[in-house]
Amino acid sequence: MESTSYREFSAWPGWVELVVWGSLGATTLPFVFGWGTDSGITIRVISIVAILGIGVAIRFIFGGLTAMVQETRLLIYMGSIPLVKRSIPFADIVSIESVRYRPIAEFGGWGIRGMGKKKAWTARGDQAVVLTLADDRLLYVGSDSPEQLEEHIRRAMTAASLLSE
Repeated sequence: MESTSYREFSAWPGWVELVVWGSLGATTLPFVFGWGTDSGITIRVISIVAILGIGVAIRFIFGGLTAMVQETRLLIYMGSIPLVKRSIPFADIVSIESVRYRPIAEFGGWGIRGMGKKKAWTARGDQAVVLTLADDRLLYVGSDSPEQLEEHIRRAMTAASLLSE
């Protein structure tokens, strides 16, 4: 396992949290008050716990974007646990640049988006670090502090290239 020199987490915007938890909360109301169900209290409590458990799982698996600058790569993953992830070896990075972009116009929104040679991993906002990869693909990595993320990647890339010489 590689050591991490920099870690950044970009959470979902507040309105997304509100929609997710509001929807799940509204889904539990019939079970809380027993509306339209003949289920006993045990089944209702199990249903409420299951619905809220799904919400917690969604939040940890997909809620936000984590970027980790490691010894030889940039590791990005959705949420707080690296189940949906991508690893970009520094050797594959040709150039790097901090940018402002238009997520809806360019990618149709946030998340894991894009087709062909232009992809994005984002959670919110309109700032990213754009990596040009060796095969001419562009990868937008959403960031709340793109200049800082860019600087850490550059430093780690320099250190990695010195070690490989």
